[in-house]
Amino acid sequence: MPESQPTYVRTPRVTARRVAGEMVLVPAAVRAADPNAKSARLYVLNETAERIWLLLDTARTAAELARNLTAEYDITAEQARADVVAFLESMLAIGAVERRGGS
Repeated sequence: MPESQPTYVRTPRVTARRVAGEMVLVPAAVRAADPNAKSARLYVLNETAERIWLLLDTARTAAELARNLTAEYDITAEQARADVVAFLESMLAIGAVERRGGS
C-alpha cells in the first residue's frame, strides 16, 4: 500500500492582511519572553509565499503546492519544491500552518 503524503493547511492562529500592497501575517496570540513587551512579530510574504499561503485555504500536499507554482511561475520543479519546503518549515515554526496525516 502506498504511503500517504501529509497535507498542510492554514491555522486560525495567524491573521493575514494586505498592507500597502503586501501580504502580512500577524500571529493572533503572541507570548513574549519579557512580560512587559507587547509587540508582535509580523511576517511579510513575497509573491511566491503569498501564492502558497492562498493555496493553503484547503489542505494540500507539498507536491500539489509545488505543481501549482510550476504552472503559475517560470520556475523548475526542483525550485518549486525547495520553495514549498522552505515556506512550510517556516510557517510550521510560527504556528501559521499545521501538518495533517502522512506516514
